[in-house]
Amino acid sequence: MSRAGAVTPTMTEKTKIFASLDDFTPPGGGVGMVGRNMANYYFFCALMRYGTFDEYHFFLSNRAHRNLFREKQDIFLSDPDIASRVRLFDRVDLPDAMKKYDYTVIHQSDHVTHFSSLARLRNRLGVNVPLSAFIHSLSYPAYMPRYLEMHFSGLTEADSIICSSECGKKVVENCLANAQIRGGPVSPVSLAVIPLGIDEPPGPMDWQLARKQLGLKQDEVVGLCFGRFSDFDKMDLFPLLQAFRDVPGEQYRLILAGAVHDREYYQILELWVKALGLSNRVSFVVEPSNEKKLALFSGADFFVSIADNPQETFGLTVLEAMHAGTPVIVSDFDGYRELAGDVAGIRVPTVWTEVPQLSQMESLMDMRTLHRYLAQSLNVDMGALKAALQVMYSDAKARETFGRQARLRFESMFAHARIIKTLETLWTGNKERMRLPSDAETGSDVLEMRIFDTFSHYVSRTLSEGDVLGITDFAAQLLEVNVDYPMLPGMSEVIDKARVREMIQVCQEPCSVAALTAAFGDEWKVQLQIMWMLKHDLLQQV
Repeated sequence: MSRAGAVTPTMTEKTKIFASLDDFTPPGGGVGMVGRNMANYYFFCALMRYGTFDEYHFFLSNRAHRNLFREKQDIFLSDPDIASRVRLFDRVDLPDAMKKYDYTVIHQSDHVTHFSSLARLRNRLGVNVPLSAFIHSLSYPAYMPRYLEMHFSGLTEADSIICSSECGKKVVENCLANAQIRGGPVSPVSLAVIPLGIDEPPGPMDWQLARKQLGLKQDEVVGLCFGRFSDFDKMDLFPLLQAFRDVPGEQYRLILAGAVHDREYYQILELWVKALGLSNRVSFVVEPSNEKKLALFSGADFFVSIADNPQETFGLTVLEAMHAGTPVIVSDFDGYRELAGDVAGIRVPTVWTEVPQLSQMESLMDMRTLHRYLAQSLNVDMGALKAALQVMYSDAKARETFGRQARLRFESMFAHARIIKTLETLWTGNKERMRLPSDAETGSDVLEMRIFDTFSHYVSRTLSEGDVLGITDFAAQLLEVNVDYPMLPGMSEVIDKARVREMIQVCQEPCSVAALTAAFGDEWKVQLQIMWMLKHDLLQQV
């Protein structure tokens, strides 16, 4: 793996280059264990294993960010073949790299953070590189200005928002339509439906071994609900507990597992399990290790998830169950219905009603409160849920059939080797049809602050090319004793110590700004270094 602080290496015969501003590092425990973080890390793993790009360029914030990337992705970077194709850049060097390298795609882990800004930069530089980005949670009103921005940022038909489900695609379509100004431009960005995936290794654990590791009896019938404990951004488990109470059977067990995102909600759940008299049949598994998580999905007889929150778009845990060949009970909601289809298990109907007050107040409310109210206004049919639980707990043959079909559905639609191939086909096709919009369509000036123009009145004057610079006595002393001036953390990314010494030597005879930039190359780092040296009393205006 190489790191390029400045863009200097020359490409040889390599033609396919993937680029991103994201690090795709594995999530930490606790609150970091959310679907989007897991999905992005799974994607990176699959890209490294199955991707056919000649190089992978990651534009990271600073040296600390690059070090984090090396540390967290060490499992792949220790492979010489992968390491030789991965290059880490300073993010600020992105414009130079975009002009130098013919990127196949610049891909982002989400479609909100930098997508439109990348389009404006791309169009200003005049480079034919398509952009793509994944969707994740879509239910945050604060995203609406981002959708409005997409109509004005010069996105093209070769730029793709990759939607994990048809349901998610429809949400993005609705948001883009809602954010359109009547008579204004309409973003031509394409919406592609490509599901998230899970890599094959490691495969499902042996059922009996998994049960042994979990301390479960061989004759118990175990239902697993895996997901973070949070009613406001995952699902309310109270209806599931009520339904489970009405499916009697001492050999029937329900395991609730995942990370605790809302401690108060988790504690209420524990109390309610006791109040329902289910303590001997309901188990909690908090913050399971990866090995224990694999045992849970492999050792359970079926998986159940009654998602009721609009922030859910896909359902990665449902996919993990199907990967393990475990049949599922899921709410007929969002991408869950597309994952399970009609073969992997049983879908439980859902009912919603519009609450006008929430529509009026959605952008003014705390997001936790908004999503809690929205989830509590959605009903997962209790009668159907009880019936589904009864089937899964009592009918071994049905479980076997659903489980076999769940695994086949996973292999045919969600294995990562297949998905990476699909993504590469999309990216290659987008590259071939990429055409920059006309100047009138870019809208680059509308959405940019243009800091140096906007704040120009803050300063007394602006340094001009005709200003003459010379060294200070302090700089001469440093040069004489051969001592480097100390730098603040992060400044070594853009200030070259050797160049500082060279510039001090050149400016022993007064030199104009124009001559100085010409001598060292008229690039932005030279301009920044001149101002830095003036700031720290190494240069002075003569």
